[in-house]
Amino acid sequence: MITLRRSLAIMSIALLISVFLAACGGTQPSTANTNTANTNTNNTGMNYQTTPTAAMTPTAKATMGMQPTPKATSSMTGDNGNMKAFIHTAFVMLSGKKVHVLTNNKGFLLYYYVKDTMLTSKCTGGCAQNWPPVLNPQGMMTVSSSITLPRKLSVHKTANGEQVFYDGHALYTYAGDMQAGQFSGRGMDNAWYLVGFTL
Repeated sequence: MITLRRSLAIMSIALLISVFLAACGGTQPSTANTNTANTNTNNTGMNYQTTPTAAMTPTAKATMGMQPTPKATSSMTGDNGNMKAFIHTAFVMLSGKKVHVLTNNKGFLLYYYVKDTMLTSKCTGGCAQNWPPVLNPQGMMTVSSSITLPRKLSVHKTANGEQVFYDGHALYTYAGDMQAGQFSGRGMDNAWYLVGFTL
């Protein structure tokens, strides 16, 4: 009887240890990313006006009190070109698709304003506080890109200073994007959109 009790006790302990080891070592933490934005795109893949959880609707994480916008940070991959260049490109995941966009040299996504006309900037003064214009820091009239772009980068004098343009569109960042890779201003007021590689 004593032998049977000892055997049961040993088997119980062995069972507990195996369950404990399986629970602790049997699964690895998932590194899968769930920060992909569920959005819709138009034919160009850049003008977005859709779902409440998507970054396409007019949103402002830090202002306006509307729907929060997903970050692109963990799903953003950059180009591996000239790292010293002023303009870079990155891929962000939108609706399960990779979209090629422009960033500054710090990884902040670039926007254009639909109310701007060709080679002009209508976002000045107070507007430029929320939408800082991308200015050429060297004071030169050319700007470098990390890879060859399909459209032309240029610098033109605006009320904001020597502002960088892509395919004739003035470039901006958004003050509400708190870290590289965010795009919380996209679709705001149905006027602000990410600058696509092919715009």
